[in-house]
Amino acid sequence: MSSTRPPQSATSIDDDVEITVGDVRYLLIPNSEVNFLHGASFGGDAVALVLVYVVAAGHKISMSALRDFRANILERDDVFRPDFYHNLVFYGSKKEDVHIDPDALDELAVWNVKTQTFVAGNPGAKVAPGPYAFLRGKTWQPWRIYYDFNACFMTSFKPSPRAGIDGRVVVPSRCYFKPSKLRPLDGARISVKDSIDIAGHKTTLCNRSWIELYPPKAEHAACIQVLLDAGAVIVGKVKLQAMIMREEPLECVEFTAPFNPRADGYQNPSGSSHASAAGIGSYDWLDFSVGSDTNGSGRKPASYNGCFSIRPSTGIMDRQGVVGYFPQFDMPVFYGRDISRFSEFISVWYGDSPTLRAPSEMPVEILYPSDYLPTSNAAQTRLIDKLVSGMESALQVKRTHISLAELWKRDCPDGTEHRNIADYLDTAGIYPFYHDQYHNLAPFREEYAKKYGKPPFVHRALHWQWDVGKSISQEERDECWRRSEVYRHWLLGKVFKADSKDSITIMVLPIEAGEPNYRDAELPPYGLLSGYAALNMSPMMRAPEVTAPVGDIPYNSIVTQREELPIAASVIGAPGMDLILVDLVEKGMNAVGVPTKVKTGRSMY
Repeated sequence: MSSTRPPQSATSIDDDVEITVGDVRYLLIPNSEVNFLHGASFGGDAVALVLVYVVAAGHKISMSALRDFRANILERDDVFRPDFYHNLVFYGSKKEDVHIDPDALDELAVWNVKTQTFVAGNPGAKVAPGPYAFLRGKTWQPWRIYYDFNACFMTSFKPSPRAGIDGRVVVPSRCYFKPSKLRPLDGARISVKDSIDIAGHKTTLCNRSWIELYPPKAEHAACIQVLLDAGAVIVGKVKLQAMIMREEPLECVEFTAPFNPRADGYQNPSGSSHASAAGIGSYDWLDFSVGSDTNGSGRKPASYNGCFSIRPSTGIMDRQGVVGYFPQFDMPVFYGRDISRFSEFISVWYGDSPTLRAPSEMPVEILYPSDYLPTSNAAQTRLIDKLVSGMESALQVKRTHISLAELWKRDCPDGTEHRNIADYLDTAGIYPFYHDQYHNLAPFREEYAKKYGKPPFVHRALHWQWDVGKSISQEERDECWRRSEVYRHWLLGKVFKADSKDSITIMVLPIEAGEPNYRDAELPPYGLLSGYAALNMSPMMRAPEVTAPVGDIPYNSIVTQREELPIAASVIGAPGMDLILVDLVEKGMNAVGVPTKVKTGRSMY
């Protein structure tokens, strides 16, 4: 074990001390509650590694209690290492007020405990069990240092390196936290897309001109404050496609695109929330990540990076502090590796939303749209169909094959002259978005030019989008939005039967083509996403959509010759059905043995 103290010029907290224990590095953080080890002696001036076991007067310390502590607390913690056993501190009582069973002493010998210290402490002080360090007369928390080898983070907290490969991220011991009814996410480690405000930090949008122009934020975004109030630990802010717009890896001229952890490691991470999903697919030490979605930028990354996500019902939570240009579509999303944890997260994140519906035993209709399924990729379709079969089995129903195009032609919601749904919706979603985005960014362009005497830098794809946006008249924009609303009301009323009190309707959708997409591939042409595209359905309908990895398919990688490519399916329902969708997807996956939890790294399983 060694300790280092970087020079004051290093990015640091007030007193930045690093130590190395074996092959693990730690940043020592002064214990915020109380210097409870003050006055203790562990011999010498070197760093003393300490394990705290909390007791109370009259407490009996038994072998079974110690083994339970080890199995259920210490061995689940990635910060703890056996070296911390050397100095054991019983905190909360004097030695004479505690009984230690003989078999407990035998157990401590097995742990290789060298010293035992009793600290009565202050009854009003909160001291958590777990690993600590004692140095220079102070009590420190050892936060483990991890390295962002897939270049996901823009800024990490305590300390704060900027973007790049192997940036440093530090995390506290899981021993310090105990989820409860009041703090259900206590200790959950979460990263946040850098288009969402964190107090004291700039919201960068991965654009240097934006960074130059705007100061650090004074308040947390509302959706982040809720998580903090529930006990979550925000470990840092992650990258996004610059300005929340298309930016393929080869277009990332200011900040490196994150690396997709799956398959050969050189697949496109995809979508503006790419680093939120890539981090979840990369790092065991990260529990959840928050991103955002407008018309696919939250769902595509889940598919490409092999993790779960949900785009919430539009407006179901407060979006204050989430940067976006089209509030009709913009929503924060979150990612995780275990869908069984989604219901609890949603219940915390959404708060007491009156529109959120609880799962029920209502009959469910599963819509299987020929407009999008089967896809051109037979292997992808087979995996999506497996999920559908699982839901059929779990719910004891059969899928309903439908064609939106044929239903639209039959109903003609906007007159017989608009019988072709693809033509009708061609620019229905995208024109209002691009028009409003261009005009909503006028203050950015004008304020930057006024302050610096030049236009702000933005990448070429955004210039193209701006050219499209400023060419759209207000009349064209309003007509396209009217069509979007016609489509929304038709979907809710005729397809999803959103007002039904005795049934639930859901639809299964693919996420793109399920084919290799390399980060160094030739750039795709600029284009407009049709309102008829599957990715546009949930934002146009203001509906929730759960994206779940359903398996992987083999392909011949140009990098490694053969790999397994993650495939996801999405399930969409009427607004307010967020919890219901999570429940149905999990039941369907369990019914056919599709794992409801994925691993990090090249393979999901």
